[in-house]
Amino acid sequence: MRPYPRPNTSLLKAVESPLVRFMPVVHLLGGDSLGLVADEPVEFEERAVFGRVAGEAQNAAKWMAMRLERVASAACAQEQSPRPILVTAPMAALADPNTAVACDAAVRRTILCQQEFCLMFPDAALAGDPADVTTRLARLRKAGFRVGIDMRHSWQTPLSETVRILIDTIRVDADAVEASQELCDVAATAHASGILVVADHANWRDGGNLADYGVAGAVAPRTDA
Repeated sequence: MRPYPRPNTSLLKAVESPLVRFMPVVHLLGGDSLGLVADEPVEFEERAVFGRVAGEAQNAAKWMAMRLERVASAACAQEQSPRPILVTAPMAALADPNTAVACDAAVRRTILCQQEFCLMFPDAALAGDPADVTTRLARLRKAGFRVGIDMRHSWQTPLSETVRILIDTIRVDADAVEASQELCDVAATAHASGILVVADHANWRDGGNLADYGVAGAVAPRTDA
């Protein structure tokens, strides 16, 4: 890991985005910090496709690189120290061969390191030819990034041995885990392979039950009313 240079405060102010919101990821049983989730109100698929805004990033690779710069700037400005930072990544970014290079260059313009980010791709992004998917994931891992799968909406990705080696984190919905045996099996397989499984909409009191399914962490878990 390369040493951290002193921050360029003028640059941070220039690219800081007040729209980046951070949520803690914690261990449901021990309460230890497992990182952060960085959310923004607009995703690549929802961006404006006309006018000045459209010119900011015409493809997914550039858009993702810009997002990482915004997240890094906001994390420094808000003094958010837990790592890694889980950052939602569009499906098109995994398909773009320039994403790894663009994101690597973007992070090098900040005071953070590539290992401090986990790019969370939707489950559908990993559909298709297994060899092709593996190559795309490996390209990002070679650049130093952690990679994860967002299974909050679907969980059809086959967790082959090769994919399990490349994946750090899986994000699921706590309610879906309890309702779907298929998702339970996916979570258990991932956990057994050393992949961190974190859940949205989890309650602290459900930590024991979710742990039985292989879910170790939660995004901003809820307390009892």
